[in-house]
Amino acid sequence: MRDTCVNPRSYQVHCLKAEFRDNDCRSRLASEEEMSARNMLDPLLQELGLNDKERVVAKVIHSLGTVRASTVARACDLPRNTVRGILDSLVSRGIVFRSRSRNAQYYGLESKENLVRTFEQQKESLEQELERKLAAVDKFGGTLARSVNRALPRVTFYDGYEGIKRVYEDTLSSKTGLRSWASFDPNVQTLPNYFRTYYTRRAKRNIRMTSIHPDTTLARAHCQRNEKELRQSVLVPQERYNWRPEIQVYDNKVNIVSWDEKLGIIIESSEIAAAFKAIFDLSFDTARIAFEKNRKT
Repeated sequence: MRDTCVNPRSYQVHCLKAEFRDNDCRSRLASEEEMSARNMLDPLLQELGLNDKERVVAKVIHSLGTVRASTVARACDLPRNTVRGILDSLVSRGIVFRSRSRNAQYYGLESKENLVRTFEQQKESLEQELERKLAAVDKFGGTLARSVNRALPRVTFYDGYEGIKRVYEDTLSSKTGLRSWASFDPNVQTLPNYFRTYYTRRAKRNIRMTSIHPDTTLARAHCQRNEKELRQSVLVPQERYNWRPEIQVYDNKVNIVSWDEKLGIIIESSEIAAAFKAIFDLSFDTARIAFEKNRKT
């Protein structure tokens, strides 16, 4: 039987190569694990409500470990005061912890277990707070009804013809019918296709209209369809009473449409709507008396 001799130098080289392969393999595995952790970290930070700068800071801490604020600032290329403010915010929210060593402060990301405990405590505190609020509303909420009438009016502006269409579409939600000062001519001239269906849709919803119009050829033609379009209207002399904007009053709302300025306005106020309704009723009653008198003569 022949003995096999091993060259010591060759064996040493072989061992070193094997060690390098193992180290390289471990390095690649570590790199892949780190990459996977980073990929999972970003959606987690987003779900925790961190903004862009806060996420950058958190990622630096995750990469470097427990570090000082100055180190984070250099890595993020952000002013130190900005970074310190971000860190203080993350500490107060329980996402980052702060420790002290040799008169220096260090910051690190909290562990999963600590985050779970923190959020469970926040959840419990929030539930208790909501219970207190619900109990207070249930006990004292009746006083809110008395302040409704003192609420400020809500005024909404709509630009352009598409905005004006939205103003008219809102009238189709009326529960009390419409009162309107309107001139048919600018309406039909500006949005002929829209108004061709608007009057029909309003009638199908059984929304009645009482209206006052300048006496024009187009207005007389529309008045021929009053019954079909659920409209009661009166015409006033165009040479004395002529206007282009439309004003409509319904429910607790007043809308104003300016065709020349391409502007629509909706005012939500029970008090203002009630005043306009009274003014309209007075105008309509007076105009109807004059209209009937002129028609007889």
